[in-house]
Amino acid sequence: MSGARSLKPGAFLNMRLAIAAVVALALAAALAAQAPAALQQPTFRTGINLVRADVYPTLKGRAVTDLRRDEFELLEDGVPQRLETFEYVAIRTPGPEVERSEPTTVRESNDAAADARNRLFVLFLDTYHTSVDATTVNVRTAAGGSDRPARASANGSDSRIGHALATFLRQLIGPDDLIALMRPESSVTALTFTRRPASFEDLLFTGGAWQRRLPADDLVVGDLDEIEREYQACYPGERAAVAEMIARRRERMVLSALRGLVSHLQGLREERKAILVVTEGWQLFVRDNSLMPGASGGRVPGPPQIGIAGGQPTIGDPRAGVARADCDRDRMVLAQMDDAREFRDLLDEANRANASFYPIDPRGLPVFDSAVPVLGRSLSTDQSILRGRLDSLQTLAGATDGVAIINSNDFAKNLRRISDDLSSYYLLGYYSTNPKHDGKFRKITVRVKRPGVEVRARRGYLALTEAEVKAMDAANAPPADPAALAVESALNALDRGRPERVILLRGAWMWPGPGQAGRTAVPVVVVELDATAARQPGWAAGGHLVASILDPDGHTLVSSTATLSSAARSCLVRFPDVALPPGDYFARVNATWSVLTATEQVRIRIPDASASAAAGLGDPIVFRRGPFTGPAFQPTADLRFRRAERIRVELPLPPGVDSVTAQLLDRKGQPLPIPATTARREDEGRPVAVAEFTLAPLAQGDYVIELAVRRGDKTEKVLTAIRIVP
Repeated sequence: MSGARSLKPGAFLNMRLAIAAVVALALAAALAAQAPAALQQPTFRTGINLVRADVYPTLKGRAVTDLRRDEFELLEDGVPQRLETFEYVAIRTPGPEVERSEPTTVRESNDAAADARNRLFVLFLDTYHTSVDATTVNVRTAAGGSDRPARASANGSDSRIGHALATFLRQLIGPDDLIALMRPESSVTALTFTRRPASFEDLLFTGGAWQRRLPADDLVVGDLDEIEREYQACYPGERAAVAEMIARRRERMVLSALRGLVSHLQGLREERKAILVVTEGWQLFVRDNSLMPGASGGRVPGPPQIGIAGGQPTIGDPRAGVARADCDRDRMVLAQMDDAREFRDLLDEANRANASFYPIDPRGLPVFDSAVPVLGRSLSTDQSILRGRLDSLQTLAGATDGVAIINSNDFAKNLRRISDDLSSYYLLGYYSTNPKHDGKFRKITVRVKRPGVEVRARRGYLALTEAEVKAMDAANAPPADPAALAVESALNALDRGRPERVILLRGAWMWPGPGQAGRTAVPVVVVELDATAARQPGWAAGGHLVASILDPDGHTLVSSTATLSSAARSCLVRFPDVALPPGDYFARVNATWSVLTATEQVRIRIPDASASAAAGLGDPIVFRRGPFTGPAFQPTADLRFRRAERIRVELPLPPGVDSVTAQLLDRKGQPLPIPATTARREDEGRPVAVAEFTLAPLAQGDYVIELAVRRGDKTEKVLTAIRIVP
């Protein structure tokens, strides 16, 4: 995965970092829907319509700690609500970190984060929009109260804001608090919460390790990644265009990472989450046609140059060592992006997730936007950009009930404002008087009758949908006919699809092949690029996949790589080198196309075969063939089909199978007169049952494919739900 783009067949496999909002949404939706139990989306209530709101009242900037229940007034969409629960939560003062109970696994960390009585923080270091500050300072710690000299970093530069943050975190994070650190380059799935912020200090002190902002015309090779260096190689005579491409790419990476973080935190808890963002702000780029390839007299993008070099096929310009067509595709995507809209979407999602931003400008009181003069930039332009960056930070805080630490060199004093703002709070609970299950956002307003008291509170929540209510009712319903329950279960498992998702996954498992003993299973995952996404710029040239199997605590057990071509937008990833005992696992796939990336995760549940006869079969693999797949069947993770397609279901079989039959059922479990073509084949020495159906006779709706496997006097059935769409 290193070096320039491959010049062999299967080019365009370079790792690309996210710049598109759809990618952040894909990551966010995947983690919420398919993450381990501790990461599941909350239902937003402990009863059918019980809503909780955390409230932070202050008087002249100080927390109010003696309010009574009858002094609060809470309204939902303007309608007064009766408080059913009332609790005041006082924050314990920080003590020695060694005495704190520290989560030891990802599951314990997420369980602790879900507790409303633990304050939750994330320190987000915006590496791409924070300039290096090299100073030597003394820091007074909160725990010991003594002066501690700044430690010299490996490269000789100590960060003033880094020391201020380290001191602040020691004063802020108590034994009941949790904090995680994130940078835009890191994955939100690796976020780990701790009660010991001292673990961050080595990084914070060394500014050169995380402060990477570049002046607009200072393209230092050592500070650029592989993709950014490729931009330089592609456009050697367009320095300004390259600088803007890099700036746009980095800004979108940061905003996408923040949206993914907000969605992840929403899945952990409904109470307030505080995100401390260290950044100098953003320009919020909008569409700029002048940046398009060819707009300034450069080459208009076309088919890549193909040739032979060293006996191998080459794609792109061999003199530059990169594929120019890739750069042009990136440039088109970057020129058309709208970060102002991305920013507004981030604010909306933060309010729905009850996440508050506390932006911190590490420059203190800036005079210029850039620390050094920028070639071709006037003073008025520089001032306008500076105002825009500061406005973005003020808006980020103001729109999410946070506090912006800007335009001040007194970091200690201003950081205390954040601590005071979150020093204590009240937990209120009420049963909503609105009985509708419409899935809409409902606004919460909290008032305090005591004069002069200001209130920060959760702004609202998403109501349950009818489908969610039905699922809750079904979970509490009495047992029904086992066959009907099996059909209903298969239909409920049918993925309804999410329009913002880029890649689709379907996890499966099978018993090991001949000669592999033990009650263990082999995981399999089908990866498919969404049909709509495949038609978008930047997704057409194929991609690279890294698929991993994780245990319930998030530890990677095995990884595998694969590619998607422009001709086949799906593939089957096998993990033959790992065999898993019964339990829950997760398949995570990181997919990369052009300048875009996406991450999805799906659950793989391996049952205990000794506990149930029906657990003796694995999961079927589904294939499709139609106008867009060519003559061959392709594996699919999308169980939505059109009538012009054919469907194939393959089921790896254990030893001793006598016969396999297949039929198509309606929603009520009744057989339909649709003939099935069945056969058997060998796959790496393992017998596989194959069933094919023509879908043309079916109307729109949901159906179930039933495979019945007979072994001796026992018959086991495997059900797969599908949907016929227009």
